[in-house]
Amino acid sequence: MTQFARQTDPITNYITLLRNNQYDFTIRHGTYTTTIITSHGEKKFITNDYPTKVFIAGNMIKRDVKLSPYSTEILCSKHSKANFSHYQKLQPLKANRVLNIDISKAYATCLRNSGLIQPQTFDYLNTLKKEQRLPCVGFLAKSHCDWVYQKGECTDIITFQSDTAEIFFYLIHQIDQLMRSVEYILGKYFYFYWVDGVFFDYETPKHLVRQVEHLISEMGYYYKYEMVENFSLTKAKNIFTISMIKNDIPKTYTFSDQVEIAKQLLKQINSLSQKKQDEGQ
Repeated sequence: MTQFARQTDPITNYITLLRNNQYDFTIRHGTYTTTIITSHGEKKFITNDYPTKVFIAGNMIKRDVKLSPYSTEILCSKHSKANFSHYQKLQPLKANRVLNIDISKAYATCLRNSGLIQPQTFDYLNTLKKEQRLPCVGFLAKSHCDWVYQKGECTDIITFQSDTAEIFFYLIHQIDQLMRSVEYILGKYFYFYWVDGVFFDYETPKHLVRQVEHLISEMGYYYKYEMVENFSLTKAKNIFTISMIKNDIPKTYTFSDQVEIAKQLLKQINSLSQKKQDEGQ
């Protein structure tokens, strides 16, 4: 198998060549790779070239999950994939400083706390860098889509998702529930949370901050404070844009105002309903 960096132009050009020459081939597209399979071999285009330890850790996690007595119930249920929320009365603002608490090694710790992985796997997972741990856990929900071509024409589309995907969604749900509990405690001082990090007013009363810290520890997680400066929130139509300097690195978050969107949809539905009633008269 030949490997290349995943870039649009080389992939498009190669597919065009195969189609123009009416070859039989398959395009397998996943989160991190795109593989083009022909009778002469495979060409893989990759986003990141992860070290071997990432794949070892991913296989260890999957092995433990399949052996865990707690997996069956999780796999038979459905879990929300939501991983952010914001204060519903959030308005544009600027602040020199805000408070930010991040859950340390959130998904790895959730796997351990839920009895889904062995201590050795948890320890090995935590020898990896932060940006390498998520792909390891993400392998639980590994998915790809195959576009099958015959004589240059697409004849079939086949999707695949790992049989352990619901475990990954369970982890998302568990961390999200913890974040929502933090949101409830902070009340009007809460700004927003994104995956495993919560942002809130620098002037939040200390007793509320202590309640948040206690809750996180009580749930079996560790946390750390991150330095956040030059916090700015703007809103255009239904879209929030947040910019900040976090640990000396510029960060930007963009998300929609779901409440406002829901109001607009309800308004449209009521308008259509009224129109139908008027037509019926």
